Amino acid sequence: MSFARTSALLVLLFGGGSMATPAQAKEIASIALDAGQSSASFIVHMRIRKPAEGKLTKVSGQLRGTPVAGWEVLVKVDGSSLHLDGPRWMDRVTRSDAFLAVDRFPAIGFDSERFTDAMLRTGGPLRGQLTLRGLTRPVSFKLLPSACDQPGRNCDIQVQGTISRHAFGMNAYRALVKDNVDFHIRARLQPTTLAP
Repeated sequence: MSFARTSALLVLLFGGGSMATPAQAKEIASIALDAGQSSASFIVHMRIRKPAEGKLTKVSGQLRGTPVAGWEVLVKVDGSSLHLDGPRWMDRVTRSDAFLAVDRFPAIGFDSERFTDAMLRTGGPLRGQLTLRGLTRPVSFKLLPSACDQPGRNCDIQVQGTISRHAFGMNAYRALVKDNVDFHIRARLQPTTLAP
């Protein structure tokens, strides 16, 4: 990112009518996710049937950091917003203690490690901690390349990855359900935060 572009982004983040000072460049910005335009989805792979796809619509969180120091993305998902495409019994089973246990552990979260400003556009490996069913485990997801120059504002920030359901205590129905569960997070930033 060029100096001019970095300075312009800092002005957008911290406000004011003048260029950001070196002191401002060291401040940590916290940019809220737009809950209305952010979502998380998952795919459960069945052994016989076609994969079951689900969506979690209550997503919040923030992008925190600076272009110079790098960024962290913190995503929080309300598991009670789960909706599974398919028969109602599959939705009940997915919500149950045998799988996501959303009644006992509605909070699902992903806290990334710091990544560079350039990676926000080019994409790359994104490591962090995933909390699911009350358990927190290290995971390695992928930040997808951006489809625009201002990710989060003009296009989604997208993170995808695969976890082992057994690592999070989901051991039921092994004869019917495979171990891998795919996740995909789409995040937009609050439009007022980045408005010029």
